[in-house]
Amino acid sequence: MPINDIDFVTPIEVLATVSSFFGGQIELDPASSDNANRLVQAEKYFTPQHQGLKQTWKASSIYLYPPRDKLLGVEQPPDRSLWTKKKRFAKSAQRVWMEEMMRKYTLGEFEEGILFLTSTDVALLSAQKIGLDLPICIMKEHPKLRHDDKDFTRVSTNKIYGFLYYFPSPGNTEKRILEFSDLFNTLGRVYI
Repeated sequence: MPINDIDFVTPIEVLATVSSFFGGQIELDPASSDNANRLVQAEKYFTPQHQGLKQTWKASSIYLYPPRDKLLGVEQPPDRSLWTKKKRFAKSAQRVWMEEMMRKYTLGEFEEGILFLTSTDVALLSAQKIGLDLPICIMKEHPKLRHDDKDFTRVSTNKIYGFLYYFPSPGNTEKRILEFSDLFNTLGRVYI
């Protein structure tokens, strides 16, 4: 179990943009809940019980908003690099999920995806460390997060920022990056 189990769901305006970008349907949300999927409406999704980090993400479109907690070393996927420290320490769940999404994208497990991050350190510093050089939308307003409860109660105080990375389709990369830029610039500034 995560160190803390308070979680949020994606703001509706972000979901609407992501869904529109994917032609009205998100195929897979690997870090969701039964309740959150009432909003996301992914064809397939993994709950914490499914342990999405350990699943195969075979899909044409992925949407991922990782949990905002910490993962203990035993909860993280094994290090696959030859030259890594053997000591496993608690890491930001957003960082672990971002690294796993990059790995699965590189392996071709999914065609294209959107990663929504609300940790500035992960979105900017950790992403730079792992070489995540992808199109990004930095939201112009603080995302209006909601609690993952039955009523999707709005988070009352919210000083976090929102970052949306696009993992482009290998088939029509240039066209899809331009479509990402055109659509997501309604949410903030897009860098490609």
